[in-house]
Amino acid sequence: RTPARTLGMSAPSDRALRRARSLASHVTASSTGRDGSGPGSTESPESWVRREGERFGPGEWLVVDQTRVDAFAECTEDHQWIHRAGAATPFGGPIAHGFLTLSLLPALCKDVLPSHAWVASEINCGFNKMRFVSPVAVGARIRAAVELVRAKALAPPARGVETVTKVTVEIEGNAKPALVAEWVTRQYAAA
Repeated sequence: RTPARTLGMSAPSDRALRRARSLASHVTASSTGRDGSGPGSTESPESWVRREGERFGPGEWLVVDQTRVDAFAECTEDHQWIHRAGAATPFGGPIAHGFLTLSLLPALCKDVLPSHAWVASEINCGFNKMRFVSPVAVGARIRAAVELVRAKALAPPARGVETVTKVTVEIEGNAKPALVAEWVTRQYAAA
């Protein structure tokens, strides 16, 4: 495959856009953790701050199949050989992009963390720390477990919380996780 920029295109191809949109169809929604109980909800910024130190999850398993890996490669123009179907790699076969696993955090965490009835908007601020620990083989199943490391009320006039979570993405049957990240987000309450 030829990357879009090599073809002189300024926008992703229709095929790449269709593949990117199809990523959402691979995500299985779940509102419960492994034990069948949901993570609950918070009714105010203060109630979220009080939950500091709590652990949530793990969530449901998500399969990282070759279709997803190929779609990510197309979107990011990262066609490195270790991600291609049939590749003979030091890992025993093709592996997913590390950044693909990282990009799945919203999907992996959405039903693990409590919902916030008070949130009008939420933004991703980035990561304090992030480490890829083990490669994810194509076809492997992954899931996330989350610890609320810090939840700090924002200074007035803002009404909301800056949240730091430690997210661990597990690989089924592997003692080592795929990645561990300290993720920073902000939740803003309605005015």
